[in-house]
Amino acid sequence: FFFKITQINSMKNHLEEKDVHLSSGKGLSLYITISAAKGLQEIIKTNLGPRGSLKILVNSSGDIKITKEGSVLLREMQIQNPIASLIAKTIFSQKSYVGDGTTTKILLLGEVLKKMETYLENGVHPQILCEGIDLGRRELERWLPSEGYQIKIDKKALLNVAYSVVSTKINAKIAEKMSKILVEAILTIFQKGHQLDLNMIEIMQIENHNEMDSRWVKGIVLDHGARHPDMPKLVNNAFILLCNASLEYEKTDLNSRFVVSSTFQNENLFTKERQLIDKKIHKIIQLKRFVCKDKNRNFVVINQKGIDSHALDLLAKEGILGIRRAKRRNMERISVLCNCIPINSFDDLSTDCLGYAGLIYEQEIGEEKYTFIENVTNPFSGTILIKGKNSILRKQIEDSIKNTLKTLKECIENQGILKGGGEIEMQASEHLINYSKKIKGKKKFGVEGLGLALLIIPKTLIHNSGKFDSKNSFELSSPMNSLGSYVKKFKNQSIFDCFSVKKKIYDSVCLLSCQLLLIDDIIMGKGM
Repeated sequence: FFFKITQINSMKNHLEEKDVHLSSGKGLSLYITISAAKGLQEIIKTNLGPRGSLKILVNSSGDIKITKEGSVLLREMQIQNPIASLIAKTIFSQKSYVGDGTTTKILLLGEVLKKMETYLENGVHPQILCEGIDLGRRELERWLPSEGYQIKIDKKALLNVAYSVVSTKINAKIAEKMSKILVEAILTIFQKGHQLDLNMIEIMQIENHNEMDSRWVKGIVLDHGARHPDMPKLVNNAFILLCNASLEYEKTDLNSRFVVSSTFQNENLFTKERQLIDKKIHKIIQLKRFVCKDKNRNFVVINQKGIDSHALDLLAKEGILGIRRAKRRNMERISVLCNCIPINSFDDLSTDCLGYAGLIYEQEIGEEKYTFIENVTNPFSGTILIKGKNSILRKQIEDSIKNTLKTLKECIENQGILKGGGEIEMQASEHLINYSKKIKGKKKFGVEGLGLALLIIPKTLIHNSGKFDSKNSFELSSPMNSLGSYVKKFKNQSIFDCFSVKKKIYDSVCLLSCQLLLIDDIIMGKGM
């Protein structure tokens, strides 16, 4: 995808026709800035809302990605215009702590600069307009809390917020399923008085014919199973031993060699190595017999390093489930979930190192084996299993999940929501327009332009929904009354937005607009 700007000569002619009293270079740079923002807006605006369209991204190697995520488009698009590239990088960098609202930011930013363009053509200085936009931003900060609702951290309120976010990115049926999974996940890791750590939620993709089989596992899922056919596939009331010690033949860390003069010496060397590994295995077996005197108790060994076939055979004969080459991040999460103490040497082996899980079982999905660890002693973590027919759909669901989790985190930490579906923008627009009438001087144009720009959200939602025909589409350009009737006709009372996310969206749009309006020239730097 290539983002192109209008040719320089046509821009100059446009400025001359509009009788813009600015020097050719300064006026042209400002016009390029506004055109860049409007160009990004035209590309992204059809994606807004649950009825928004999809985009196909094709990279240089031919890989295809289907998405309507504004953040994904900004990250993956090839943008040549320097101002558009600046806007994309700035907005994408803010996504990491806001989570949602990338598409809304692009739309608002393009519309604010579009409104400011009218005032610039009438001779209003950009600095005056920036002061007006800043006044509007501060008024929005003062006014927004009065329109917010304080919520309790319960399942019903969070479901409304989660569905409002997820439904704008994926299919409504899948969104309903995912919103329930996400709320269950966020409530699992929530601990009063502690900061939410989204890293405690792992997201795993599994190839499956039905997306509705996706689920939340209050535990951990390992992407491999046992490596011995005789090991138990399901164990209850299991003690867990976590270790990071080799149970197989190992090569030395340094370059070295053993020189033997006879076959007997060679066999003796192998015997000593075998005895060393068997000694470690027998220590594990003795510990298992000590703690599993009751027949209802079981024992599981999870090793970050390898376990050779002979050691696996000894463990299987004793009824021990052995899992080798576990990932480090999974070892860390298991130690938290099951209250285990990982060991690096079997000399430190004791009952104090053992953890506990109520249910461990192996499941084969497709051609892959997975190990599920559930009913853990410290259930403040888990795994979201995303199932789908193809990798494109699963990746689309994963992107929406990550954004929604950040939004839910903001919602829980601030415990505030606002009306969604474009209703809060309608009210904010009306408030800013009325507020601008009280301001003397040309600063009021900045406040008024910001208020009018907010209407782009309900206008675009209505346009993308297809709820109007060409005969009455002209009403969308009229300010409040006709647009309000459309919003009331099609709004859903259960649609809510996170208060802190909306506040950050408005703040960042206002600040970025002021920065862009003050760009008066584009200069090529050294080494570029």
